[in-house]
Amino acid sequence: MVVEIRCRAGSSTRESGDAMRMNLCVVIDRSASMNGRKLETAKRSCLDILGRLAERDLFTVVVFDGQAEVVTNPQMDRATAQERIRAVGSRGNTNLSLGWYLGLLELQTHTTDRHYNRLFLLSDGQANAGETKRTTLAREAAQSRDLGITTSTIGIGEDFAEDILETIASGSGGRFWSISESRLEDIIEEEFSGALSTTLDRPRIELTLPDGVVLEQELNILKKNGNRYRIRPLKGEDMFNFAVRLSIDPKALGNEGAEIGARLYDADKLVTSATAAVEVLPVEQAAATPSEPLVLSVVSQYTMTTSDEEMLDKLDAGDMNLMKRLLIAEVEGMRHVTDALEAEQNTVRVRHELRNLTNRVMVSEVSMELTELLEPFLADPDVTRFVSVWRKGLRQEYQRSSIRDCSVRDSDEGMVVDLVARAITLGGELAARYPDDAETIGRRVEALREYLARL
Repeated sequence: MVVEIRCRAGSSTRESGDAMRMNLCVVIDRSASMNGRKLETAKRSCLDILGRLAERDLFTVVVFDGQAEVVTNPQMDRATAQERIRAVGSRGNTNLSLGWYLGLLELQTHTTDRHYNRLFLLSDGQANAGETKRTTLAREAAQSRDLGITTSTIGIGEDFAEDILETIASGSGGRFWSISESRLEDIIEEEFSGALSTTLDRPRIELTLPDGVVLEQELNILKKNGNRYRIRPLKGEDMFNFAVRLSIDPKALGNEGAEIGARLYDADKLVTSATAAVEVLPVEQAAATPSEPLVLSVVSQYTMTTSDEEMLDKLDAGDMNLMKRLLIAEVEGMRHVTDALEAEQNTVRVRHELRNLTNRVMVSEVSMELTELLEPFLADPDVTRFVSVWRKGLRQEYQRSSIRDCSVRDSDEGMVVDLVARAITLGGELAARYPDDAETIGRRVEALREYLARL
């Protein structure tokens, strides 16, 4: 069974007196490597956000290197805040956790029950001081989520610590982004616009099962508070879904079927509820009933998510062979689901799911080509650098899937375009450097050019 929530975005109510407000903190890495365009773009985005916030919104900027400090706070007048933001300069190393902790503390200090709490964390470097254990950061991210704070993380360039940034984002219900310098402003704008359109800040789902129906398997990676599933914030015309496997005892139901219920909460406030009737069929008829394509899609995506970490481990170990086999199985499974969806009535819901799956198939197909291209040259320094960038892109796509962000944005597709374009350039360099392999490299590069044309 799949539980799905779809939001309908109404007209903005941010100007009404009872509307929820924003309590936003931007945490910026100002270590020496951020000097120049990256830091200037981050500062310009902060100034733009400050200019667009409403009077009752709250805004804080925190910067960090080896230390962390508050640059602006909600009590500061706008002219002073703008001056302080413009004066930020680069220096020092990267104590990422300290900057994040200070941002969380500032949000907790200033929040009220009329504010959504959002934190954007930007870094371009490896965390080389402070807390770096993923298990610790994941636990603290989950605790901050329980307090109503969502962190989205933005990794810029090639050298940032993607596992740490992804862990913080996933644990708190935010997005993780791996981007080039040129797309920094767009991603900050996308995160800010999304934060303004929040529909439910702390949604929870509770299933109600009658006697004779039991939860047999969690086909999701969601955490629970009691018997309520915790899901990420919902915004705009968002959609969220997850799967469970139920076991039904017809005798306990008296062979009459079952009514399965679900309740949607925002924190502890009941928002809405729904029920679905499950008919008990004779065994032969049930066995002959085809799977619902949308359910098949959600379940298959959960299965893919469980193998994502293994693929990243194989990439880290240079085991392209096993990684390729995993990718082949993943692509075959997704194509089967795609075919089932395409046979359905062409509804908006199906088109939405098809775009989501198509993007995932494209990432996996491109990755298969990259394993073929790069495997013989893993010792080459340029290939090592490329693999680091590739890994960051995979982490972004896998994180999007794991938090069930089913909307594919231009920035998600842009990540694949950038990766393929860079791989084509690298292929040309490898062909010149290893002439004995030039013909094979050329075939791989041509396949990548075909993907780029499709994109």
